[in-house]
Amino acid sequence: MTVSTLLRRFERSDVTMTVYGPSEATAVVERLESQGIDATWRKLPTGHEDAFAVIRRDGVFAETIPLTALQAFLCEPTVGSDDNGPPDSDPGRQLLHSALANTLLASLTPAQLLATSHEFEDRAYRVGEGVLRVSFQSLSIFRSQRARYETLASDTTLDIHVYGQDDWEPPPTTGITFHPLTDTALEQVWLLAFDAAGDDQNKCALVAEETDDGPFRGLWTYNPQLVDEIMAAIVAVDR
Repeated sequence: MTVSTLLRRFERSDVTMTVYGPSEATAVVERLESQGIDATWRKLPTGHEDAFAVIRRDGVFAETIPLTALQAFLCEPTVGSDDNGPPDSDPGRQLLHSALANTLLASLTPAQLLATSHEFEDRAYRVGEGVLRVSFQSLSIFRSQRARYETLASDTTLDIHVYGQDDWEPPPTTGITFHPLTDTALEQVWLLAFDAAGDDQNKCALVAEETDDGPFRGLWTYNPQLVDEIMAAIVAVDR
């Protein structure tokens, strides 16, 4: 399985959104459309804090999420100063990722992918066991996340595997196995997969590939069979 092959499975998924909020919410509609999602705006006479978005899949109601969560992810994703500390839990962020699972997004930024990676790392931290496999494209990119992963390794019994192009030698870290790669299979790919020690309720994965014009296209999933398939594909690259 290649990342492109996997993503093609979701190209025909019918996901639409209706955003209810003040006129400022039209910016969210524009960002949704840039991600390949059919979105419309409906004026809501109350304040911004009451704004929300309704998600439909194949014409059937799927989820309602606060506009603030959608706006934070689509329009202004940030990495907080404490993101190298112990992972935490954000209910709004969790709801957003659950609502958009298995949705192919056409124009993801590194900040959005990093926010999603952190959400899944937080889940792995809370579970505290199992295998976490992560591709950083190149091992030198891992340096910015090193403190965070050292916390994951020291506070849990997670078996962490980090993959990337062999352009830097990470210092040995208990609980983390590094996989320097010499081929280009993952050079333009952002991958993270967590098997939750076999607990299907907590499995998760993120898959994205860099496009020719810069952004990434990708998706995340909580489907246990798909997570297992992604885990196996990552392992196969290192053989």
